[in-house]
Amino acid sequence: MTSVHAHLLRRPCGFWVLVAVGTMGSLGAVLTGSTIGSAPRPPRYLWWLHTPGGGYLLAHVLFYVSVAFLTLAWLGVGLYAFEKRLTVSRSWKVLALWATPLLVGSPLFGRDVYSYAAQGALARRGFNPYFVAPRSLGAGPLLSSVADVWHNTTSPYGPLFVALTHATATLAGGSLIAEVLAFRALALVGVVSLMVFIPVVARHYGANEGVAVWLAVLSPLALFSAVGSAHNDALMLGLVVTAIAVALRGRRRWAVALFALAATIKLPALAGVVFLYAGGWRDESARGRIRSVVEATVVVALVIIAVTETAGYGWAWVSARALSIPTRLRLLTSPTVSLGVLLATIAHAAGLHVGTRRVVTFVQHASEVFAVLAIAWITFKTRTGNVTRHFGVALLVVVVASPTVWPWYFLWGVTVLAPTSAQRSRLLICVAGGAMLLVGPGGTPMIGGNGFYVSGTLVAFGALWFFVSGAWRSVIRGVDRAA
Repeated sequence: MTSVHAHLLRRPCGFWVLVAVGTMGSLGAVLTGSTIGSAPRPPRYLWWLHTPGGGYLLAHVLFYVSVAFLTLAWLGVGLYAFEKRLTVSRSWKVLALWATPLLVGSPLFGRDVYSYAAQGALARRGFNPYFVAPRSLGAGPLLSSVADVWHNTTSPYGPLFVALTHATATLAGGSLIAEVLAFRALALVGVVSLMVFIPVVARHYGANEGVAVWLAVLSPLALFSAVGSAHNDALMLGLVVTAIAVALRGRRRWAVALFALAATIKLPALAGVVFLYAGGWRDESARGRIRSVVEATVVVALVIIAVTETAGYGWAWVSARALSIPTRLRLLTSPTVSLGVLLATIAHAAGLHVGTRRVVTFVQHASEVFAVLAIAWITFKTRTGNVTRHFGVALLVVVVASPTVWPWYFLWGVTVLAPTSAQRSRLLICVAGGAMLLVGPGGTPMIGGNGFYVSGTLVAFGALWFFVSGAWRSVIRGVDRAA
């Protein structure tokens, strides 16, 4: 612990000094991000809160200084959390101060919210977003604001979220700013759910409630993903953590229903059902196992069928075409892509004539096979005392091995692991504090060009160290027994 942090911990007002610094960082990011962030296009379509650019370089410097302020303040508050001096009530106040500027400012670090709005506009006009892409909206601020790579892409989300996009489009009445604020309100529903139920899960496992909330809700990754960018991951995770809390109280069927409901936003939530039943699998008789499988299948099927049929957009959302949408981009921010490009470059230097695309595809498929085997093994090792922990680890495995990785995907595993014994992991803290910086303020990936020389090498050596050092054993062996 540095002398500065020790001094702050001793001072009665030290905590609120850090909160004030974080608030200034959040406000500064919003003000500078109004010109270099993910604001609506074209430029003349200004967000209601807008400041003059002051030059490209200056705006970027001030933006990242502001992000650094918020991150450093978050780390400082983390010291109070680990000292058990960050209460849940204090966390609500910190959240209000740090999130409010992000709530009213233009989007940062991503343009997915405009894709949500475009899907809602399509649904409002009578089109099916699973078959019609945003390009069909025609020229205008909405289509211009959608990231170019998604202009011809149909919706990859579940029917519940598509129905919500339809509702927001109807309520917003064509106002792009109102749409963004509406999606932020939806994300806040997820954030509030996390604030309510993460402490419940942490108390059950005897984990530190303050650290759990600090990691899952107050981190730069969580604030910029859920509030600043209004990603639907927040709504999904709100349902997932609620399901975990319900399951810990012995209401398994209701928990399964909530996991299934979360899956109608994003499918990875359905993994929670597998781990929920895997925990007690060995303790059940053959008849009990059959009953468990039937119970899970029936509850999941009833929820998904009910939501899908009520939404009225059909079953295309679970087709192979829809499931492959998130994997079509080959970004160097994705570990599999960086490693694949690096290997292809090495092969070319050695005189081997292999196509880079082919090597990347091979690495992606190999990673997918590894992920399936790893998750199967993690599931086999799951017991009643580590269900939540293993579920979170599995989500991180899915993300790291995925063909396409965006920073907010890491929020899945971080959020589920935050109220467990894994909350002290330095890796989780690094991810929660810095993963969002993999993309720029406008949402463009920061690793490009020859960046794979660094990122691919780090991936290769990181994977080698993880297995050779035996670090993987501590990840799996952790246990969260009920307090």
